[in-house]
Amino acid sequence: MAKPVQLDFPPRNQEAEHRQMLATLPVEHAEVLADLLALAEDLRRHNVINTLRGAVGAGGELITYVSEATAQPEAARGLRNLIAPSKLLGSIHPELLESVQRSLPESWRDPAARDATTGAPSLWKVARTLTSPPARRVLMGVGVVLAGVGLHMAREKATRNG
Repeated sequence: MAKPVQLDFPPRNQEAEHRQMLATLPVEHAEVLADLLALAEDLRRHNVINTLRGAVGAGGELITYVSEATAQPEAARGLRNLIAPSKLLGSIHPELLESVQRSLPESWRDPAARDATTGAPSLWKVARTLTSPPARRVLMGVGVVLAGVGLHMAREKATRNG
């Protein structure tokens, strides 16, 4: 009758294996590992790891809680209200915002450049600025937005009363 083959594996020394692996790493990898260890220590110190561990442990309960919370009408409106301005901001060309930023006086852009002797502009200067063609374009845009809000409010009131 055949004898079973005896397999005796020596116990693994994981510490020695890890030391050997670390000793053979290139220097670039050692720097990355040092950065990762520093990051892990920061995460531990600020309890981020414990929070993540708790979230993973809660698993299904957490998903149930979040899904129930987002199913509420208020939450849906809140999410829509967060998305709408982000879509609006996304539609603005960055060049437009950069030109607005460049057109601002230096004293508006840099508080350190403000001069204590410079007072508020006169009413005449404010009126001249507000009646300039670029300012009238912006005021027209603001007026259109306000008119749209007012129209929506009037329709809401009519549907509630009618």
